[in-house]
Amino acid sequence: MHATSIPIDVDELLAQSLFSDLDRISIQQIARGGWVIEQKRAARIVSRGDYLDGLFAVFEGRLKLYMLSCNGDERVLRVLQPGDSFGEAIMFNEFPSPVFVDTLSPVRLGYLPREVIKEALAAKPDFADSMLRAMSHLMRQLIGDLEACCLQNARQRTVAYLLREAHQGSTPHPEIRLPAAKAVIASMLNISAETFSRELHRLQEQGLIKIDRRTVYLHDSKRLGAIGRGVDPLSKF
Repeated sequence: MHATSIPIDVDELLAQSLFSDLDRISIQQIARGGWVIEQKRAARIVSRGDYLDGLFAVFEGRLKLYMLSCNGDERVLRVLQPGDSFGEAIMFNEFPSPVFVDTLSPVRLGYLPREVIKEALAAKPDFADSMLRAMSHLMRQLIGDLEACCLQNARQRTVAYLLREAHQGSTPHPEIRLPAAKAVIASMLNISAETFSRELHRLQEQGLIKIDRRTVYLHDSKRLGAIGRGVDPLSKF
């Protein structure tokens, strides 16, 4: 892992959802205690069994957080993008990582040691609220993914993923850009890459979406929502 002597930029930390509620002075103090890590594509950042004494903030690039089955099959749990962070739960609980984290592109990460975060939590109770909200959101997303894998078919999972990506942020977007290759997204949905591609093309044939390489345009969010809930009378499964 390539740790640089480059200090963490305050504005980059402010852009992270985890730190967005903090004032600039507090952000400056946190930034001074961390450093930048740069890595190329297909590099291992965290291995299963690793202990972390800090957390990572994603400034540039994309990563996948995944597990391996006994047969070596990969199951992607999250695709990490700029603005995301990871390692919080492992850092605080001091247990070995149950997951791997690899880069999907060249990345630029901020690394913040545990002691720096603990000092910020003690000094700023609002930061504790932000940390709890972030971890609660992640837990809710993981429970939603588990529910989808157990109770939804491939079409519903595909639609639910598209709608979730479209509603990231404060306002919904009529288009999304897939953050990773279809095989990675399919693994996250626990379906094959062929099934994911087939479901996307079926939705396109019905005029509900338009696909342009990695960009997907949503044409009928209302009906897509009905399909995701399994209540669309026109949907053929």
